[in-house]
Amino acid sequence: MTEADTQNPPEEPAKPSKGKAFFERAEQVAETGNWDFAIELYIEGIKRDPGNIERGYQPLREASLNRKVQGGKGPGMVDKFKHRPGKDPVTNLANATFLLAKEPGSQQLMHQVLQCAIKLELPAVIKWVCDILLDSQRQAKKANVKLLMVIAENYTNIDEFTHAIQACELARKAAPNDAVIQQTLSDLSAKYTIHKGKYDQEGDFSEKVADLEGQKKLMEKDHIVQSEDFLLAEIENARKEYLASPEVPGKVNAFVDALLKIPDEAYEGEAVDVLTKAHSDSGTYQYKLRIGDIKIKQMTRRYRKLVQSGDEEGAKEQIRVQLAFELNEFKERSINYPTDLKLKFELGRRQYLAGMYDDAIASLQQAQRDPRNHLKAMSYLGQAFEAKGWFREAGETYVRALESEMSEDNTKELRYNLGSVLEKMDKVVDAREQFSAVAQIDYNYKDVRERLDAVNKAIANGGQTPEAPPRE
Repeated sequence: MTEADTQNPPEEPAKPSKGKAFFERAEQVAETGNWDFAIELYIEGIKRDPGNIERGYQPLREASLNRKVQGGKGPGMVDKFKHRPGKDPVTNLANATFLLAKEPGSQQLMHQVLQCAIKLELPAVIKWVCDILLDSQRQAKKANVKLLMVIAENYTNIDEFTHAIQACELARKAAPNDAVIQQTLSDLSAKYTIHKGKYDQEGDFSEKVADLEGQKKLMEKDHIVQSEDFLLAEIENARKEYLASPEVPGKVNAFVDALLKIPDEAYEGEAVDVLTKAHSDSGTYQYKLRIGDIKIKQMTRRYRKLVQSGDEEGAKEQIRVQLAFELNEFKERSINYPTDLKLKFELGRRQYLAGMYDDAIASLQQAQRDPRNHLKAMSYLGQAFEAKGWFREAGETYVRALESEMSEDNTKELRYNLGSVLEKMDKVVDAREQFSAVAQIDYNYKDVRERLDAVNKAIANGGQTPEAPPRE
């Protein structure tokens, strides 16, 4: 619930029941990895329920980002034409949201969604898109001061003063000498204090003033971009509470959370020490799991630094060390949580990468029962069979996987892998069918053009397959 919601919850014009069927179907489709179809269903739900954040916009954003990670392309000319602005404000909102789902990093499309939400007076949607815009500005190499001030203004209009101040602070850092920004920040701070302390309502004003220091602390605590002094003070406060009750899980985790807010190995090392003691004292495995997460994060950071420095050999060695650690870590997690199929998938994926194909097959066969990772597990399972030289089993695995609803990216990957197996089995005509299907979807996918040329030549030469180029 937002700050504004605590007094007068906004009345959305939407009727949740109208979009429910589309949202439910979208969730089912998203679990199969068919992101494009899921996006279309979420948009249909939003058309009928334009203010539904939890069932509409939030899971849509997740599907959109998953699609992007898997290589999904932005909206083409046809998409842009079909979803151009019109006269109906709800349709305009749905169209802008669709285009943003296809290009989730576009600040221009985020701004379009914001403008549509403003016209429809949907405060929850305004906050949702402002949150995304603000997060994009935090990650940007160079802040867009004008956009940040727009974000701050719209947060202010819906009484989201904490976030308005955050946006204004980022703008001030980018333009420290801008008098307008300085004044806006001062005004926002005053409005926040009035709103949070309810100074505009009847009551004992002296009591409100006495709480000013508390309000200032609350403001700083709400900042995502927090000063180092504040973070260090939080660590010390959490440390005192932990030392007073080191056996209380909440105190342990709160202290560890405070330490991990500073991305420094010294603080992370202290967090590991605290968790190690808690695990030794209580035997609770969750503490050991957190230790593993911290170490994996540290190893990933070291790998990225080696890559950035150009040390290829060092990066390769770091990957080898990290893979060995993660193998042991996820094997142990799977033993402690034997019904967690996501852990089975993560273990099986690492076993495959380590060349432990028999173990990978056993893990992935269990993991494929999880709808969230079904297709990814099937893909790795097929690759594990193929790596063992079990081409028939690999091919049948890919064929079964292709019977599921899936995204275009998954289709390309599975058909390409199936074509590779069929080629190794000297079924060059069938291999050509698979490579051809991939090339018709994406002509530049991996080395599919070369693979298609190779099987075409083999067919022309009477079925003799030339040596296949190595798979990427």
